[in-house]
Amino acid sequence: MLEFFLRGQSVTPFIVIGVVGLALVVLSLVLGEVFEGLLGGLDLDVGGGLFSAPVLGSFLASFGFGAALIIYTTGAGAAVGAVGGLASGLVVGGVALGMMRSLVNMPTDETVTTSSLTGAAGVVITAIPADGFGEVTIRHHGSQHKYNARATDGPIPAGAPVRVTAVLSASAVQVEPA
Repeated sequence: MLEFFLRGQSVTPFIVIGVVGLALVVLSLVLGEVFEGLLGGLDLDVGGGLFSAPVLGSFLASFGFGAALIIYTTGAGAAVGAVGGLASGLVVGGVALGMMRSLVNMPTDETVTTSSLTGAAGVVITAIPADGFGEVTIRHHGSQHKYNARATDGPIPAGAPVRVTAVLSASAVQVEPA
């Protein structure tokens, strides 16, 4: 059982603060955007993520458990434990803030869309008749995709290299011999 009083000093408030902080971190990891939406009513979106649930939770967990650990191991008073907990909370909260900002500002690749297929090279895998559809494979953004294809003018035999001239739909393109 948790000792409520240790060497005349109460560690319970610090442990409770640590548990609340840990719960905030776990809830933000498990529930993610749902949990952030619940906290949206507080309107704490200032400081570039400074008051986000993971950062606040990390700070509170480190502050509470750090202060309790200092009191338990050194026998120091609650004030000394609180100062030590504050220092550890600022360090861990700062690390969490840095990680959150790096994740939010991480550069990503552009979204792959079929509209960006125009001009892409491909190969006919099913012959394209003059008045119908065949199939082509196109390597686009590092992966191979298969599309239905219509020729701009005249039939195109299987195996012929082609170039996309227009995107007809999400699964069909118009091509011409390359």
